[in-house]
Amino acid sequence: MTPDEPLDLDLDKLVRDGVLTRDDARALQHSQQSDTDGAMRLEALPSGENKDAVKEDATKHKRHWVRTTRLCNQRCTFCLDSMNQDGTMIDFESLKAYILLGKRMGRERLILSGGEASVHPKFIELIRYGRQVGYEWIQTITNGMMFSYTKFAKACADAGLNEATVSMHGHTAQIHDKLTGTPGAFVTGIKGMQNLMATGKVVVNIDVVLNKQNYKVLPEVLDFYYNMGIREFDLLHIIPFGRGFDEHRHSLFFDLNDAVPYFRRAFQLANRPGVYLWTNRLPVMYLEGFERLIQDPHKLLSEFDGGRHNFEGWLRKGMKPDCHGERCDYCFLDGPCRQTMFPFREQLEAGTLAEVRIDAQHVWQGTEARAKFEAQKPERVWLAARTAQDALGAMDHLPFAGSKLAIELDPGADPAPLAVRAIERYVVHTIDDAQRYLATVPAAATIEVRLTQELATWLLAQPDLPAERLVATLQDHAYMSESQAIDPSPAVLAQLAHKGVRLKNVPRCVAGAPVEPGEHLTLDAKMLDGAGALDLDRYVASFIGHEYAAKSLRCGRCAEFEHCRGAHINYLRSHGFAILTPLDEDGRPLADAASFEHLTEQLKAQAALRSKRDQQRLHGLHKPVATQEP
Repeated sequence: MTPDEPLDLDLDKLVRDGVLTRDDARALQHSQQSDTDGAMRLEALPSGENKDAVKEDATKHKRHWVRTTRLCNQRCTFCLDSMNQDGTMIDFESLKAYILLGKRMGRERLILSGGEASVHPKFIELIRYGRQVGYEWIQTITNGMMFSYTKFAKACADAGLNEATVSMHGHTAQIHDKLTGTPGAFVTGIKGMQNLMATGKVVVNIDVVLNKQNYKVLPEVLDFYYNMGIREFDLLHIIPFGRGFDEHRHSLFFDLNDAVPYFRRAFQLANRPGVYLWTNRLPVMYLEGFERLIQDPHKLLSEFDGGRHNFEGWLRKGMKPDCHGERCDYCFLDGPCRQTMFPFREQLEAGTLAEVRIDAQHVWQGTEARAKFEAQKPERVWLAARTAQDALGAMDHLPFAGSKLAIELDPGADPAPLAVRAIERYVVHTIDDAQRYLATVPAAATIEVRLTQELATWLLAQPDLPAERLVATLQDHAYMSESQAIDPSPAVLAQLAHKGVRLKNVPRCVAGAPVEPGEHLTLDAKMLDGAGALDLDRYVASFIGHEYAAKSLRCGRCAEFEHCRGAHINYLRSHGFAILTPLDEDGRPLADAASFEHLTEQLKAQAALRSKRDQQRLHGLHKPVATQEP
């Protein structure tokens, strides 16, 4: 198949041939398939580059993942793909068709994976074909063993391979061979890396699956490969799927509190010039002090794509995912899935969502969607409109009698015609609008200012600010760069609160005063599909942009813990968990608010005491072991 040939693509055939799973095919139809899976490998950039900007650009790079085999020449104890491996190779022509499809869809990077991609007999030809159809960058995910053959490594490089991400999980044969279930895997993997690096054409980096067998030597593992010349590392936290959970749970899963000291030593490597360290599925609260290593939230798109049938089954039919149960406590998706998506869907079906949002120009996808939206009994309705006239027209058709109404007009629009209606809140985004609304809208209405650095500075400079009429909202952002460019600093937020401005979507400990909570489980009409169910992709995008908040481990001691969501993940990535301080019942910082390091030491000691107590019970010794809460 040449790049210019017509492409007659049959997704069902690709599924039958093994190129795609059913979830992959559905994700492809939604134009979401693995666009953000993995991370762009950019270690060759100059050391003076802004690492945050480099990483963010990487998340926007369009990838096309292609599974070439359903077999592997290793038997890793933690393998996530073990249930899909039947020992087969994927048909070469089907692979070419799918590779070409990705390029025609605008994908920029071809990633060949498996199983073990390199054992496919046409692997070199697949690289060459990817280059022929015009991919900017060709990468493979590999265990490195095939590349220990010098001629094979050179042939791959000559065909156009740009990058090899080699899975190496230890710095000794004893650790790595045990984890991979393959004697000789360490030696051949190292030789494969050396052969690829020797070509001068292939960027080599490593993946490390973090588990009970290697977390205590993680600093040594990273140093070992750094001394080999590796400058990019992806640390993948073990998750409860595949062979690792089903067969080797007790030997692989570990207490993250025990791992913190080793992690913090290893994370120091990220401070070296030219080194890019990524974390993958690692619970974010364990990255306090290293917040720039928090995985970009957009990785959630590919995570949900990978289990699309599960999540859509819940959203559309109320069928719990087949992974639901004991795995949830170990799963990185527990926050966006069980803790958020589950109650969102339940409240949607019950008609009990507290806040809904709609645009005056919204076009319904179907009557069932409109009926489901209008069946809610919200406390507040958010109405976006271009002009006051548009808002008035839409208000005549809103069915939510008795709900508070908040209006958001386009910047510069005149709100005066709305004075005849009972509007509880107006939303503004600019200094000019803030001045206009304060001067013209009824005094009983609240003016909600969506904060920017410029607006915060303007508010602080006003000598006679009517603070009692204002709510200043810290915005949420899908990208960290947006937060850095737009959001006021924690110190400025505290100054606004001190001036009497009520803050919204800001933790009370940051404001130093009572606050208004941010919006949570707000139903936007555009999130509904034609049948009135939450659309999975729109839900995930909404979670990334508005729901993805986090707290420090230290926050567990705070009197506000149960009704505080913390701060949005990108604000924390910009400013760090250190901005969060546990409070007592009176809203004052705890006098003995421990540092993160102190807290984790206490947790580790507590875990050791629990372990000792369990061992005593196991051996019939019932003498109690004293414990002390952190």
